[in-house]
Amino acid sequence: MRLIVFLFLSAMVSCSPGPGNTVAEVPQEGIPAGAGQEQFADTPSLTGFTLKDASGNLSQSGMVEDGMPVGNWAEYYPNGLVKSVTPYVKGKKEGLAIEINSSGQLEKRMMYHNGQLNGEYKEFRYTTLKEERHYQNGKLEGIVKVYYDNGKIMEEGAYQNGTRHGVSKWYDQEGNVTIEYEYKNGELIKK
Repeated sequence: MRLIVFLFLSAMVSCSPGPGNTVAEVPQEGIPAGAGQEQFADTPSLTGFTLKDASGNLSQSGMVEDGMPVGNWAEYYPNGLVKSVTPYVKGKKEGLAIEINSSGQLEKRMMYHNGQLNGEYKEFRYTTLKEERHYQNGKLEGIVKVYYDNGKIMEEGAYQNGTRHGVSKWYDQEGNVTIEYEYKNGELIKK
């Protein structure tokens, strides 16, 4: 996913070759040199592309319209499994994005609006919820929860406008509160 962001948000940048790296120069229209391209006769402003790694394996696929990424973009592991899927509208992340581990299990599920995290964000460890948070315009907002491997809560903290604000609690693996602090605008005010 970082490569996709890099390619399309830093137009006209080229990468230096190194062992195992492919040189990718990003032209103004947003499609890297060497990418497989597919033009559509009925939609000339839309171009599909595929990008392969140095070994010839599919590494990315997506669409560009009027020089900006649109639709679902996919990044792949060398074995062909999907690594991530990120939706774009007019060059900005928009909607539900997912990241998948190399075993094919969901690792992250997040919502974007206008290029920023916005809404529910969850991380998973195999089939167990690892962390859940909520974003508003790219900033943490509301309760953040972090869980132990056994599924019990490890930490619970309130956020407002991207900083800790309110009561934060830490728990032992049996679910007992071990530490409780209160924050105001990111500053600790009560232990």
